[in-house]
Amino acid sequence: MASPGVLLNWRKDRDGQWFAYVMYATGGGNVDVTVTTQWVPAAHVRPASD
Repeated sequence: MASPGVLLNWRKDRDGQWFAYVMYATGGGNVDVTVTTQWVPAAHVRPASD
C-alpha cells in the first residue's frame, strides 16, 4: 500500500544505488496517526502526478 509523503533528500550508496529520504503518515480516522521518516530505495518513489 502506497502512502503520499514528502521527499526530503537523495543519496547514493557505495554500490551506486539511489535512496530517497522520505516522510509519510499512516493511520487516521479511528486509528492513531503515525509519522515515519526513513530512507527507501528510489524505485519505491514516484511523483504525485503519476
